[in-house]
Amino acid sequence: MKAKDRIAAYCRISVDDDLDNDNVSIENQKSIISAYVKEKFPDMPCDFYEDRDKSGYSFEERDGYQEMRKKLFNGYYKILIIKNFSRFSRRNSLGLYELELLRDAGVRIISIQDNIDFPNNADWLNIQFKFLMNEQPVSEASKNVRGIIKNRQRNAEWVCNAPYGYYLHPLKKNTVCIDEEGAAVVRKIFELYLDGWGYKRIANYLTEHNAPTGRMLMVKHALEREKDPSKINPSPIWSIVSVSKIVSNDFYIGTLRQNVWTRAGINKRDVRTDPKDHMIFENHHEPIIEKEVFEKAQEIAKHRTTSHYKGKRKYEIPYSGRIYCADCGAHMFSISNPKRPNAYFCGSYHRRGLKACTSHHIHESKLNEAVKNYIRAVKENLQDKLININLDSSKEQVEKNKMRIANLQNFISDKKSELAISMQQRIKQIAKNPENEESLVETFDTVDNCLRKEMENAELEIEFLTDESEKRKEIKNNIDTVLDTFNHLLSKERFTEKDIELIIDRITVDEDKTITIFLKSSITDLIDLVDRTQEE
Repeated sequence: MKAKDRIAAYCRISVDDDLDNDNVSIENQKSIISAYVKEKFPDMPCDFYEDRDKSGYSFEERDGYQEMRKKLFNGYYKILIIKNFSRFSRRNSLGLYELELLRDAGVRIISIQDNIDFPNNADWLNIQFKFLMNEQPVSEASKNVRGIIKNRQRNAEWVCNAPYGYYLHPLKKNTVCIDEEGAAVVRKIFELYLDGWGYKRIANYLTEHNAPTGRMLMVKHALEREKDPSKINPSPIWSIVSVSKIVSNDFYIGTLRQNVWTRAGINKRDVRTDPKDHMIFENHHEPIIEKEVFEKAQEIAKHRTTSHYKGKRKYEIPYSGRIYCADCGAHMFSISNPKRPNAYFCGSYHRRGLKACTSHHIHESKLNEAVKNYIRAVKENLQDKLININLDSSKEQVEKNKMRIANLQNFISDKKSELAISMQQRIKQIAKNPENEESLVETFDTVDNCLRKEMENAELEIEFLTDESEKRKEIKNNIDTVLDTFNHLLSKERFTEKDIELIIDRITVDEDKTITIFLKSSITDLIDLVDRTQEE
């Protein structure tokens, strides 16, 4: 069936809408639209799309709208009908922008209760006013919700999901209960941490011993309450972040800390608040950890954070920050040990083991050997090319470039004069023939655009030649500097971090220990310039 023969109808209700209210229900919207289509477009089939419990503040999360949108933009539908614009969008700027996009795609939008047929017969100012009015309830609702949350926080009422090791009582409102299975894990975490274990080691221990993660406990509680857990995707792997959050959370000693995070507005990100603005309620609920144990854990955490020496490393790691895993893209790093030769490992493997990547373990001596072989090959290649380069010819080319630049500058000056003459002629011709103003403007615009394009091309060529000439002037000095650097590095037994920084942009190592070296752009640019000079 042809595109013009079909209609798309869209209905939406949000989580804030009263589903029993006949004015907003999906069924009511469909009824109104069906009656309208039957009266105005009796021979055209109408396909309905709907979104339930979806906010009107954005379009991305509405599956029904996105499915319909694709067909609107590919021309399958030419008409979109809605009950009113509040069902379409409640965000002024995005709603108007989406409306313009649909119009540009050739879609006709009819809002029945707003009495708007866009773009056929509609006042754009009126449409803007409708969207502005529709946005107000969302903004007011957002303010009201924030006000309610603040009030509940002041009254020491828990407003989020319970932390790991606790759950919210299904019948007693605002009552936090201990989950004994999770609590045992929390106690073990603090025990290991006080024994000197780090977050990563604890996380690996919990994973290896099948300790239930937070999501695994969520599934368990959902099943106990006969709720559908299908939307929860539990992972059995403990993360470093999960362990560190438990160690630092004073909820486990019975303290409720509110207003830790805040949100600036609708669809904005949460940001941490200043600790002085926190609302703190001690002895709010039953603790899992004794206060003395928690305080000792915080002292250890503080010591571990501040005791690291921030100056020069005890054992230098020359490739740090410049070596990457070729397979997963993670940084590779070295664990310094005076009894073992320096070696580098994949960061993903170090954090998550074989589930993330393989070790890619490679000794620093192998890297040094590969870098030396590479710069030796580059050096020899560069020297071979220099033999074939006539430096006198290069100077000759610089002089040719100067002459070409002078000619181009004269060319640009001539075009500017032509442009000024064209402007004078434009004014005269329009004054003499005002009835032909439109065609004259079009003609002169074409001529002027051609002149400006020629000037632009000439300026680009001047820029290129100037840059090329400057590079040619410095080519000998730059090549000598690079070759001296290469010779210096080739004479060293072990590279320093500064040595690597001089010439290497990055190094990658794949699972087969294949090393790929990328030189700094300043060196590769010089090599490219030598290649071009050689060709000339």
